[in-house]
Amino acid sequence: MNDFSVVIVAGGSGSRMQAPTKKALLEIAGAPLVVHSARAFFKVPGVAEVIVVLPADEMERIAKGKLHAAISELANAPMVIHQLAAVGVSRIAAGGKRRQDSVLNGLNACDKCIPYAMIHDAARPFVASAELTRLMQKTRETGAAILAHPVRDTLKRVEGDTITANVERAGLWGAQTPQAFRRDQLLRAFSMHNAQDVTDDAAMAALAGIACAVVQGSASNFKITTPEDIEVAEALLAVRSARQGEFRPASAIFRKIPNSDTIFDVRPE
Repeated sequence: MNDFSVVIVAGGSGSRMQAPTKKALLEIAGAPLVVHSARAFFKVPGVAEVIVVLPADEMERIAKGKLHAAISELANAPMVIHQLAAVGVSRIAAGGKRRQDSVLNGLNACDKCIPYAMIHDAARPFVASAELTRLMQKTRETGAAILAHPVRDTLKRVEGDTITANVERAGLWGAQTPQAFRRDQLLRAFSMHNAQDVTDDAAMAALAGIACAVVQGSASNFKITTPEDIEVAEALLAVRSARQGEFRPASAIFRKIPNSDTIFDVRPE
């Protein structure tokens, strides 16, 4: 039963990456980050469609002012669009000023006959299919669920450069994506509360009184935010290639990431 739309949010600038290319379009192991994230949903049972929300200026360049468009309708599309199509993406949409505006644009691009929507950050390319399966099942049971991971580190409250208090970590979880909902209920939450700034979709749902279940995700479903995170991502991709039985999983050439040491750029042969 393919009853989930997937909205992958790639509309941000990625300012903490300190790179001239927008974060979701940075190449890792020979493909833009957003392509790796979309691939995680490719042929996953339950997924009916995948929509990628691109930065507004990229959408303007590709789709000439449309808020959303089917990839099949785009003429002379850049390579990234063909790469997205190859991993199952069917539509693209324009990003908004805030992440939540990008999410709303993506939701409006979904097929209205599909009851559930999963919202995912393009900066999390390592979500596993088993995690997605558990998340979809929990969402069918409860109406709303998110992936999250228990906090591992000892937490300190800091003012300036001084510790002012210990924070008990028992019961604290770090929210991840995807976050999944009945699409109509999430749209209702947006219609009521989008004037407020929220940091994730579960917070928007909570404003409308929607309770979210939690499904434990893995530590590997981390968010790529800084140049150092790219080093970790490229290493993980190389390991995954090796596990798939490739004798020489990747060739490596050197490149520079802004404000970082020289690292390996892992590219398939």
